[in-house]
Amino acid sequence: MDIAEIRKKAKAQSRSGDAVIEPVKQQAFVQKYDPEPVEQSSQVASTASSRKSLVVPGDNVVATQRANEGIDRLFYATDDFVLATEASYADILDNQAGSKTQSSRQYLVFHLGDEEYALDITRISEIIKVREFTDIPGTPQFILGIISLRGIVVPVFDLRRRLNLGESELTPNSRIVVCQLDDMTVGLLVDRIDQVVNLSDDDVEPPPAVLSGLDREMVTGIGRSQGHMIILLNLHSALNVELN
Repeated sequence: MDIAEIRKKAKAQSRSGDAVIEPVKQQAFVQKYDPEPVEQSSQVASTASSRKSLVVPGDNVVATQRANEGIDRLFYATDDFVLATEASYADILDNQAGSKTQSSRQYLVFHLGDEEYALDITRISEIIKVREFTDIPGTPQFILGIISLRGIVVPVFDLRRRLNLGESELTPNSRIVVCQLDDMTVGLLVDRIDQVVNLSDDDVEPPPAVLSGLDREMVTGIGRSQGHMIILLNLHSALNVELN
């Protein structure tokens, strides 16, 4: 019953000769609980169970009920008014950073001539200096030979020749990138190792439409990092000797 209905009922009772409910004065309220500050939100439940109710003198039961319900709301509504803190904002930023990290991949960037190429770093087991090759007769020209790596025979591809970029020139910066593809271990001769970059899906574009044939088979996309264009190689195609 709201205030308007109480007033109507009071007027009706006054006209019929019944007793009129006197309005409760503010100073008539008597607090029956200790005037101590409310506990922190973690102790609200225990505080609420031990609190005393407000008692309104006289017969105004409605006013007493409303007063006690108001106190109940103060005790039980604390969870709805938890304010954001600096720690909560930091958690949000960390979650956003984590999401971005999960959607990105790491690539090893290296040089072939003046161009930058890259391979998914999860396919690379190690990087070693150039060592002496053992020739294998009857193999394609882009296969330089084989090397022994901790007792494992590893064929080495001249990646520049494999991509029809001419023959590699061995320099102090030349390196062999040892890659693992399924059960096959292969070394790729490159001119120079550059760096490792993180590329998200938004940083990678599909291969250009101008590429065709073998060139298109060898490229999975074009990555962009710090203003540089990086050609992402398809390792499966590069190691498939049947693709010429």
